Amino acid sequence: MADANAYALILKRLISSIQDYKKSSYEKSQSYKDLMAHLRSIMLGYENEEVKIILLDMELTFSDSIVPVYSPYYIDMVLEKCEKLFEIRYGSNVELEETVEGFDDEVQTLLDQLTTTCRMKLQVLTIAGMAGLGKTTLARKLYRDPLIEYTFHYRAWNCVSQTYLKRDLLLGVLSHLINDLTDETNKMSDEKLGETLYKLLKGHRYLVVFDDIWDCTFWNDIRIYFPDDKVGSRVLFTTRDIELSLRVKAAKPTHVLRLRTEDESWKIFSKKVFRTGVCPYRLKRHAKAITRKCKGLPLAIVITAGILKNYWAENSWLQISKSLHSFMVRDPGQYMDSLALSYNHLPLHLRQCFVFVGVFPEDYEIPVTKLIWLWIAQGFIHETVSGTLEDVAEDFLMDLIKRSLLIPGKRRVNGHIKTCCIHDLLRDLCLKKADEENFSQEVRKHDHSTAFLDGTNESIMLLSLEPPALSLLSDFCYPSEFGKFLRNGQSFDIESYESLRILDVESISVSMFPAEVTQLLNLRYLAIQARDGSPSASISSLVNLQMLIIASRKNIVVPKTIWSMVNLRHLCIKTGENHIEDPRFVHETKNDSLQTLSQVSPQSCHNIFSRTPNLRKLGICGPLVTSQGELEFPNIRALQHLQKLKLLNTIPYGKPTRLLNTMMFPETLKNLTLSNTCMDWEDMWALSLLPNLEVLKLKFHACIGKTWETDDVEFKQLKILKLHNLNLRQWVCWRENFPGLKRLVVRQCLYLKSIPSELGKINTLEAIEVRWCTYSTQVSALKIQEEQESEGNFFLKVHATNNY
Repeated sequence: MADANAYALILKRLISSIQDYKKSSYEKSQSYKDLMAHLRSIMLGYENEEVKIILLDMELTFSDSIVPVYSPYYIDMVLEKCEKLFEIRYGSNVELEETVEGFDDEVQTLLDQLTTTCRMKLQVLTIAGMAGLGKTTLARKLYRDPLIEYTFHYRAWNCVSQTYLKRDLLLGVLSHLINDLTDETNKMSDEKLGETLYKLLKGHRYLVVFDDIWDCTFWNDIRIYFPDDKVGSRVLFTTRDIELSLRVKAAKPTHVLRLRTEDESWKIFSKKVFRTGVCPYRLKRHAKAITRKCKGLPLAIVITAGILKNYWAENSWLQISKSLHSFMVRDPGQYMDSLALSYNHLPLHLRQCFVFVGVFPEDYEIPVTKLIWLWIAQGFIHETVSGTLEDVAEDFLMDLIKRSLLIPGKRRVNGHIKTCCIHDLLRDLCLKKADEENFSQEVRKHDHSTAFLDGTNESIMLLSLEPPALSLLSDFCYPSEFGKFLRNGQSFDIESYESLRILDVESISVSMFPAEVTQLLNLRYLAIQARDGSPSASISSLVNLQMLIIASRKNIVVPKTIWSMVNLRHLCIKTGENHIEDPRFVHETKNDSLQTLSQVSPQSCHNIFSRTPNLRKLGICGPLVTSQGELEFPNIRALQHLQKLKLLNTIPYGKPTRLLNTMMFPETLKNLTLSNTCMDWEDMWALSLLPNLEVLKLKFHACIGKTWETDDVEFKQLKILKLHNLNLRQWVCWRENFPGLKRLVVRQCLYLKSIPSELGKINTLEAIEVRWCTYSTQVSALKIQEEQESEGNFFLKVHATNNY
């Protein structure tokens, strides 16, 4: 097969030469003659009638053509004939060498780690990533590398998989070290096999690859049979579990493979579909569209290549590009068995969470907070002694990401994951398992083919789930009649929806908060968008409701009956300055469950906080500055679990304000956002007194004044500082002011001249982001990076765009 690869590369080079617009007609004609000569040499010994006709036809085309032979039409014809000749010469069942694209950096890094003589102790290294990402391909490329063959006296390869026998593992390694295993060896006990292996490896430099590892149990069983003579031996694991390296005490952090880029995907695709590695001009547009739909997963690219390999008609490619997914699922066995291994290895509590992700549509960027709340609403999460439901759900999410089943997307400024997504093939697995294991969809009268999104880009999620744990009876659909009911204010049949636990109609704009939904007594999650989103007093009928999300164009009034909803955990109002009626005259006035309360007016807060002791996130929006210029807001000192606070002042003062009482902040506060509060920069010292403050965001005139001098103020725990839309011109600070700063974000500070160079000396600083600022601000940030690199610090990254 190396022969076939070599010919393919030569042909690709010759065809590329013919296509090169910089070359003269004579040079291109000469290249075509070279191509024909090369094809004849390839086909020596295979000159049947069909081959003779193809070669003759190609020569006649060259000699008789009126159109230049290097035009797209003729190049496509040449490529197609080359493909036919290769098919005859090498056969349809013989694959070219495994395609490795985009691994150059990974190969070099891992080769260095495997062959370095700086560390001679036995080391374990791990390669991790989701199924189909190319872990085995990369490991095999390393295993076969000439440098590896030269460096190690012994090499062995063994596939472990989910179920294994200690005996099989030992025999598998021995089979690479001993040419022929004797009957005597096969009859040995496990302990004797281990002893034999140990003696063979003793004193030698060896590399053993264990492919497809699921947990560290097997390594605990056989570790003692791998001697460490400090000669540079290595053991390499491939796994889908990103955290396996911690459990096997690997020498380096896990080498996590990424999805391939668009260019890398295109190279893999071209090599898999076309033996020449060159895509015909007339198919290129469709091929590019098809490759993009594979989303960088090599497994998906290979499956797609298999579908297209025997198609040359442009119309066929067009049809496949339009509906690639439907073509792939015709034969799910190509990928489903491999992906299902990941699912089978999941504990029960993670299975239902993973399968649930399938309710989101393809290519949907899933907000992490939304997903966590939906899991809780479904009843998948149970509180533990050490954490809340939300904490447990976040651990579940991270577990699925570490197992390479979910892909992290956008991140917050503090580095936490903001969105995630799932590859289409894994989403297929979710839907398949939902059918197989009674996570079945309860189809009523609604059309599943238009689930979640319709032509008007509206969405609705209707889910009805019932215990026990493995019974996920859901009706996820887009019932157009339900959307019309809501938009037109019409009534609907309550009995048809009485088992709903989740109703998400946030993307459907209605005139008023629909009173009928308060009759859906089983609801746990309700998201509504309305011009007037004020709920009626009957909202308290939803005694099981845990999450209430309201997006309203008008400021809303939340009725005092809300305080009788003791299961409510999150009251999230998206916009406006909103009023919550006084809870004093409600029989049940204390809510230990409530954790989130957003966009509430300061006037609403006077009798609330003593009744919501477990608030973790709070947003206050309204007048926060007195007529004397003092920043004033309700005393939140009693909220001993509060971690995140947003203060948005709606009436600008125009002059610097004063923060008189810093004791109103609870010591637990970690994340503080100020907007339009007009604080004097000189009062920033007060915020440094917050002992646990990690994230500080100053937005839109949060502070006013031309200069910020931090003097001897020390923000001891601050990790993230964001300055957004401020009129600051000069910033003077020292490294001692922010000893633990990791990330600085500066956006739309149009007057700021420069970033203080002293910040570059902070040992913990990892990133500086400068966007929509002056060019001089960008230059100062890049200069900080250059200075740090000159001193050997290559960890600090600067991201600077859209500056002028």
